[in-house]
Amino acid sequence: MGEDAIIHRITGAFVHTAAGSEVAVGGDKTRAVAIDRVRWDETLAEQAQAAGAGLIRARLINVERVNSHVRLHTQTDGRDSVFTARIVVGADGAHSRVARSLGLPGPAEKVYCLGIEGRLKVPREDFVRVFVGHELAPGWFGWIIPTGDGGVRAGIGSSNAVKPIACYRRLTQLFPRLFDGIESCRLYGGTIPLDFAPQSYAGNVLLVGDAAGQVKPFSGGGIYTGLVAARHASAAVLQAFEKDDCTAAGLAPYERAWKREIGRELLRSLRIRHFGLALSDSEVERVVRALRSEGLQQLASRHGDIDYPSRVLLRLARSLPALGLLAWITLRRPFATWSLLRANLPFPDYRGLDSSTQSRPSPLTRH
Repeated sequence: MGEDAIIHRITGAFVHTAAGSEVAVGGDKTRAVAIDRVRWDETLAEQAQAAGAGLIRARLINVERVNSHVRLHTQTDGRDSVFTARIVVGADGAHSRVARSLGLPGPAEKVYCLGIEGRLKVPREDFVRVFVGHELAPGWFGWIIPTGDGGVRAGIGSSNAVKPIACYRRLTQLFPRLFDGIESCRLYGGTIPLDFAPQSYAGNVLLVGDAAGQVKPFSGGGIYTGLVAARHASAAVLQAFEKDDCTAAGLAPYERAWKREIGRELLRSLRIRHFGLALSDSEVERVVRALRSEGLQQLASRHGDIDYPSRVLLRLARSLPALGLLAWITLRRPFATWSLLRANLPFPDYRGLDSSTQSRPSPLTRH
């Protein structure tokens, strides 16, 4: 990533529950960065053009498969254009037009988010704030992310019928001290897919990023996973051209490759998410309070990894201070705990990855 796209560095997080409990983790080193997304996209475009790519400013209307090629119908300033290609890579988001046009179903499990960019005085600009609880943010969480020099990004998400705007209002009402004086400069919203698309390839097409559900289910982040998948997509396209095989069979190595590198961690994270959704708010409250114990808080701070959340969870689960908490949760939520334990079991087929997580939300999920 170009350093000019990084606008702020994050070292830790405060986690808040709807009942008012709070725990701090991290604070010792850079755990994440806030970026200027416009500058980031511009940098990628500049690098692509420097490598020989052409940039066409147009809106995609439709994609159709014609014989052994794909035909892309686009529009620019009211003018229609048609492009023909042997392979199209759909990196066009959670509502991928490429996927819909070519009959590829998208991810089933999604959250809907609303946020603002604005200004707010915060006590620690290197810490984010995360707000959890079904009553507060059904199926997701709220956030305050400092971006440096008094800037923040604040918002909330929801995976059920509750509109994000209603969740955001409740968030600011429950935590008036933390949101006091916030100035909104820009409103934004979007959809985040949280499970894999059933298939990320077909004849003449690859799906990358949100279009394929290559997103961290625990945090909703997709830049790292999208870049990993893009690298494998590039290799698959080159191989298909070399072998003169742009069929589904010729492009299948793409899905095997990206799932081999990040598929297991994404599946683990999805199961961790389903475990969390199965807990009641009172149970979430007890977990957060337990994390305030010196031993667990130090473990979470030492081993926390935004790209690999299962690592810290597994270390916590094996620690002596967590055994009592784990036993208590197991008695109350045996099926949810089994789902969590399965996250550490190997699975044989990277293409299958447990179809139940691809076609529908987990039965443990609260809606």
